[in-house]
Amino acid sequence: MSSLLARLLRRFPARSAEPAFDAADFARKAEHLAAMTASFSYDPAKARLVREDFFFELGGVRSKAEGRALPDGSILVFYDPHMTLARLACCVAHEAQHQKYARVRRAFEAEGEDGPLHETFAAFTPELLAERGGVSDYANEHWAAWRAEEPPRLFEDERTRGGAEPINETLAEVAKALYNFGPQTQIDPFWRALYELILREWARLAG
Repeated sequence: MSSLLARLLRRFPARSAEPAFDAADFARKAEHLAAMTASFSYDPAKARLVREDFFFELGGVRSKAEGRALPDGSILVFYDPHMTLARLACCVAHEAQHQKYARVRRAFEAEGEDGPLHETFAAFTPELLAERGGVSDYANEHWAAWRAEEPPRLFEDERTRGGAEPINETLAEVAKALYNFGPQTQIDPFWRALYELILREWARLAG
């Protein structure tokens, strides 16, 4: 009997226990989240570290998200005990850029086609954006997953029309790269110019 039990235990090993929640680590990362959000000139009160998971699909692949930018302007970072402070900061840079893009998009949509924002961004045509592609592997996954026949347009609801967000995600990856590697990092000048215009207009709108 004991021999049979031993064989069963080898075949079906006990599950390892979930690591205990580290409240001190959570508090340290929540504090770092607030500081990094403020460093990107975004309201730290709108950023929260949460103990939950969120999954998304891209190109038929289901992945676990590190962060999320919500329609109400808030930023969620999903707590991971293995996430370093450096990785958390990169996540904040990415998500804060999504929110800045969203704010400029709302203003762009609210004005007429002859409005000042339409003139400011007129050079960034769908064809030129698609020709440039992404600035990172993750951004390029969004370009590869684009399903619509025509390329994405700046400030449109990309996910609804094409099932991915190539422009939005590329800009967020520019922000992440600039934080991670510094302003001297080599980024496609076309995307960098668009990124800087987005920041300028966001700062103006934010007052």
